[in-house]
Amino acid sequence: MAKSKFSPYEIFTKLMSLGKSMRSHCHRAIESDGFTMNETDVLLALLSADDNNTVKAISESSTISKGNISQAVESLKKKGYITTETSSEDRRSVTITLTDKAAPVVEKLQNAEEDYFNQFMVTLSKGEASLVKRIFSALQNFSIKNFLNKLSKKEHDYEEKN
Repeated sequence: MAKSKFSPYEIFTKLMSLGKSMRSHCHRAIESDGFTMNETDVLLALLSADDNNTVKAISESSTISKGNISQAVESLKKKGYITTETSSEDRRSVTITLTDKAAPVVEKLQNAEEDYFNQFMVTLSKGEASLVKRIFSALQNFSIKNFLNKLSKKEHDYEEKN
């Protein structure tokens, strides 16, 4: 079997490195406004998906601990950039919502994200850029939770056979 150019570990490590670099780029856009890196991460997470609006969801979709997210949420709440609402069905579930005050910060973050992505894309050929867009589109639909459940089931089935 022919070995691929990159190992899966290398590929995922490079993707994580790109993500870290993008987060830093975005943080620089709002750092002078007094935002910490963890606050930046929470704001970016809130912008990324409609269902990414709880501490648990942000923690599951990032590499940030629940404790750091909770601290950032409290800080952003005190600064007036977000509001929180505890679920009446599950007191552990707290929904986070951006306030109107967050609009200029959100705009800066969105511009920084777009700038970073555009700078990344211009380093690629047209064919590579098209492929990356297709891959990113597929990744947006990818559910890590479903994948891990399937992987866990495979491991369980393997252990039962042996």
